[in-house]
Amino acid sequence: MLDGLSELIYVCDMETHRLLYLNEEGRRLYGVDAVGGERLCYQVLQGRDEPCPFCTNDRLSGESFFEWEFTNPVSRRHYLLRDRLVDWDGRPARLEIAFDMTERQRESESFKFLANAGSMVVDCIRVLEGGSTLEIALNDALCILGTFLEADRAYVFKREGDRMSNTHEWCGLGVAPQRRFLQDLPVSLIDEWVKRFDAGEAVIIEDVDQLPSLGRAAEYEVLKSQDIASLVAAPIEIDGTFAGYLGVDNPRRVGELGVVKSPLVAFASFVSARMKREIAQRQVAELTWNDSLTCAHSRAAFHRDFDRGTFGRIGFVLVDADRLAVVNREQGHSAGDEMLCRIASCLREVFGDAVYRIGDDEFCAVSTSVDYNRFAELAERAAQQFHDEGIPASLGPAWHETCTSTTSLLDVAGDRMRSAKRGRHRAVDLGVDLASDAAVSSLLRPGGAQEAAEAGLLTIHLMPQASGRTGEIVGAEALIRYCDRERGMQALPASFIPALEDMGEIAAIDFFALSKACETVARWQREGRPTVPLAVNFSRRTIGEEGFVERVAAAVASHGIDRSLIELEITESAREENEALLRSVADELRDRGFRVSIDDFGVDNANFQLFIQLEFDVLKIDKSLVWGLGTEKRTMQVICSLVSLCDELGIATVAEGIETDQQYRALREAGCTRAQGYRIGRPQPIEQFEERFL
Repeated sequence: MLDGLSELIYVCDMETHRLLYLNEEGRRLYGVDAVGGERLCYQVLQGRDEPCPFCTNDRLSGESFFEWEFTNPVSRRHYLLRDRLVDWDGRPARLEIAFDMTERQRESESFKFLANAGSMVVDCIRVLEGGSTLEIALNDALCILGTFLEADRAYVFKREGDRMSNTHEWCGLGVAPQRRFLQDLPVSLIDEWVKRFDAGEAVIIEDVDQLPSLGRAAEYEVLKSQDIASLVAAPIEIDGTFAGYLGVDNPRRVGELGVVKSPLVAFASFVSARMKREIAQRQVAELTWNDSLTCAHSRAAFHRDFDRGTFGRIGFVLVDADRLAVVNREQGHSAGDEMLCRIASCLREVFGDAVYRIGDDEFCAVSTSVDYNRFAELAERAAQQFHDEGIPASLGPAWHETCTSTTSLLDVAGDRMRSAKRGRHRAVDLGVDLASDAAVSSLLRPGGAQEAAEAGLLTIHLMPQASGRTGEIVGAEALIRYCDRERGMQALPASFIPALEDMGEIAAIDFFALSKACETVARWQREGRPTVPLAVNFSRRTIGEEGFVERVAAAVASHGIDRSLIELEITESAREENEALLRSVADELRDRGFRVSIDDFGVDNANFQLFIQLEFDVLKIDKSLVWGLGTEKRTMQVICSLVSLCDELGIATVAEGIETDQQYRALREAGCTRAQGYRIGRPQPIEQFEERFL
């Protein structure tokens, strides 16, 4: 009768522990054919070598059942046990009836686990939604998850295309980290997982050792190498697309891994939400800190990086896209956008990532921790890039040894950039096509004039000056010329001198002319030729540079010639810009033995205050005043009065623009010291001047 019951029933001797009876359900469950002999209850039923420490023999009576619960280690089932003392063939024995409560127990444990797991997930959400970065928050949340599940590892994999990498990892005590070994793996390795992930389901592997028999040997090798016996993984989705997964290895808190699925999927969904928010924040930051069109950093990023602090050595190269509005209007905004992208690309080739778009048509490239020479090289390379690419851009470089105010440094770069821009616009106004006139285009960029001088593309022509009394050649003016013989190009001074002045690059031209003039005079002296003074023009911008007089003196001294052989010409209009500076420079030059000449007197509004405010040696009367000499009585009277005034002040006079014999005769009659113009001789190469006049 007992064999027909579904409950497990057995009887054992209370003294010897011999198994006296085991019903059919018990024999099936424990794989026992028959009982009797020396089979002991604790060996067969509990898998022990000695009596159970929890044996209930001392609690039994023949009047009622003793009830208790226990999970059997052999059957792995949970039972409600009812024990009673019985008489078995005249001997006291223990009768035990076992009611299988496993499923009910599992349900109870599941309810209890899920309740606790809910609290755990809330804790994880609190961490994920806190103020920490995703990196910190995710690591903290994995620690909570792994600790709760009593797992070996808790981790996140992220997918990038057809590859995946372990990006975050928590390990239990004594568990070796695996993250560094799990980088750039093929997603195909988990094809079976992806099918479930795409369906929004978790992956549960109760026993990794079963994978080879399922045709998943490669997956088995990877998991087994990490000492993984079981795992649960839940998908991470962003905008409905599989983006990675959250996993735990060897969770020991629960017997059935299926119960882990629900909280893990919930946790993964919040990880997905946080990652999505992080992506959105990065996109916002990308728009805030980077320019989407050119991929340069933004103006906001420039202020973030450079508004505060001391930077030591730092250089800015400010770049303006010339005539962008014209390009947009005439060629369309797509052409303008392309121009901006090309500028940013050229700057990145030279300065790397430190390129910022700080205005609609302005960029700033930054170089830190480099000396001035290196910075100048970089600026020159950038200018060359624009020239080679045919990109119309104006550059303004500025560098400082110990910069404490980037705003001031940026202002300097801005001033220089705007000067360069004015110069380029001046060239265009003069009819120069910067896109096709390579000669001028190569000059009108930072360092272009100096580079041309060093490359031998500049020279001087000499325009003779004749004595107003004897007609002999008594001097000459050195005039700059640009000539690229290799490419057969020549640029007239009018096409680049005003532009270089506006750019602030004219000093390279001025000092080249001075050096060439000194070199020529020195050679004449060595060769025993008759030597005449040479006049060299200096821009108002050049004379305003710090150390101008010392630089002039050093240049002349380096050639070993007498300073009286070099006449320094300064335009009369320079006085209007900075009268005190001009007076100081003129006085210092004369004190050092140089002759100072005031050029272009009579252009625009000549001011006779010049004779009161400034001491000088030579006055050059502009051709606009002498044009009517010989034909207009009033012109003759003005010139005669002017020459007379200069004679009284000990100032020599040079009349420019003398083109006819009639003008020349009138000039001599007026008593002018020297004459200059096509009637005397056109500007000519040095060799030709020497053959004709020396």
